[in-house]
Amino acid sequence: MVNRDSLRWWIGGSFALIVAVSLAEMVMSLAITELARGEARAVNIAGTVRMQTYRLVAVIEGRPLGRRAMVRKDLQALSAALYNTHLIASVRRAIGPVPARRYATLRQVWNTTLKPRLRAYGVGRGARPARAWMTHEAAAFVGLANALVVALQNDSGRKIAWLQTCEVAGILVILATLAAVALAMRRAILTPVADLLTAAARMTDGDFSFRVPVSGGNEWARLGCAMNRMAQSLAQSHASLERRIATRTGELARTNRSLTLLYDVSRRLADAPGEIATYRQVLHATEEAMGACDAVLCLTREDPEAAAVFASDVRDSRFLLCRHNTCRDCLNGGHMRVWGATARAGAVLSVPVMMAEAGAQGALSLRLPPGRQWEAWQLRTVETVAHHIGTALGATQRTARERRLALLEERHAMARDLHDSLAQSLSYLKIQVARLRACDAERADALLSSIAGDIDEGLAAAYRQLRELLATFRLQIPDHGLEGALSATAEEFSRRSGVPVELVDHLSQALLNANEEIDILHITREALANIERHASARHIRVTLALRRGRSAVVRIEDDGVGIADQDVAVGHYGLAIMRERARGIGGRLRVERRPQGGTRVVLSFVPAAYRAQRPQIPGGVRAEALP
Repeated sequence: MVNRDSLRWWIGGSFALIVAVSLAEMVMSLAITELARGEARAVNIAGTVRMQTYRLVAVIEGRPLGRRAMVRKDLQALSAALYNTHLIASVRRAIGPVPARRYATLRQVWNTTLKPRLRAYGVGRGARPARAWMTHEAAAFVGLANALVVALQNDSGRKIAWLQTCEVAGILVILATLAAVALAMRRAILTPVADLLTAAARMTDGDFSFRVPVSGGNEWARLGCAMNRMAQSLAQSHASLERRIATRTGELARTNRSLTLLYDVSRRLADAPGEIATYRQVLHATEEAMGACDAVLCLTREDPEAAAVFASDVRDSRFLLCRHNTCRDCLNGGHMRVWGATARAGAVLSVPVMMAEAGAQGALSLRLPPGRQWEAWQLRTVETVAHHIGTALGATQRTARERRLALLEERHAMARDLHDSLAQSLSYLKIQVARLRACDAERADALLSSIAGDIDEGLAAAYRQLRELLATFRLQIPDHGLEGALSATAEEFSRRSGVPVELVDHLSQALLNANEEIDILHITREALANIERHASARHIRVTLALRRGRSAVVRIEDDGVGIADQDVAVGHYGLAIMRERARGIGGRLRVERRPQGGTRVVLSFVPAAYRAQRPQIPGGVRAEALP
């Protein structure tokens, strides 16, 4: 079935109409031309009839010699002209009845009036027609012939007028047809093409909201529908592409933030891994990059479910995680955990911090603002930061252990040198004093005996000090650091004296150098030795803590008889050594009586790692590490 809305139908119908009108005009022109064909010849023949009539009149009125023969010949010629087929055909093709009537009248007059009498004269059966009759009849016959010629000419003019009318009508019809076809083509072709071009231009400019007006079911309508579907598909693809670009841009931005943070963390940890300010700066940078707050770095000791705050960036101590949760919440057995999300407080991320070299672990915890959730890229980034922190702390602990071992080896070498040199010299002098005393067995010389006694006493004191110095130089700190050495010291003292020692250590995970660890251990041992010799205590408590995130405090307390005020003022030899060691690490030692009884020895100092004057992050750290 033909679709009347199809462009092929419109174009084919338009061309068919134009061709039909043109053919009709041509057919009409051919028909009129065919009707007018032979008109001129017919007019000429009619004129020949006229001329032959005049000739016949002239022959009759002329010379008598050969007159009859010439009349017969002229009669035949006139009759042939009058009955000429072209003249008859032209008369028959005449448009109106006038030419036929006049031709019939002319033939009738010829057949009834002129032809019989002139024929009789030509064959000799009649007299020559009278001149007056001949003139009258010839004039009448010529008049009829002239009337026929005029009729034929008028008929030819009418045919030409009809041909002109048909031509003009055909031209008008063709023009009207072309105008109608042009209007139809404009509506069916030009307007849809303009709409398609507009749609193409809008889509080229990136505007995919324009839609082509669609009406009907022709090819342009289907093309417009296809263009609209294409625009819709492109709009969806463009929107999807924009979403993917936005997603990739966001991913690149997050990746850039992660890389920037990791580079900054690596640089800071590589520049100063032994300073606590470095770790605070790392926590602050991590908070800013992740959009988090209240970052806390905790490290464990012997108990895998208990930890001490190593560094933090908590602005308000009310939000310190340790005030509201247990260490188990953050440590989580060494596994990453997101927890604690409430309407008023955001989710907390706890990431394990592993220090394989130091044999320890901990957790890095950060809190998001309320209403936000941790994303996968943030988890990966914080996990990597925790890995860098663990690596830096492990390297720091390993370096401290190596320095400690080097210091102990140096002290052992000094002890050996002292034993091999000074100790032998003192032993030699004691032997010489003994020989001097033997020489004066009866002690006859009191002055000599007094001098020998003084020398012997001085040598004994020097030898005692040398033994203490050798014991100090030979003091060992195990591989697991100050914590292990203090635990071993407490166990040894409890086993030897029978007095229980409570050790509360929140300082071992701080950044202490080898000299600070050794001096803390010596002061603690000396204090315990004094308690054993003088206090008669039943319980001893040793507390180590880091105050306000930077000040180390070592407190040794007992419930014994307490030190006398004069002893505090004058001091013993051991107390003097303890004070000297405290000054050696930039600290201060206090010995005082407890209000509830007993003695308290307090060592306070700022470790070297916490004294470094490095650029501080805005806001600082206001939360204390632990009490």
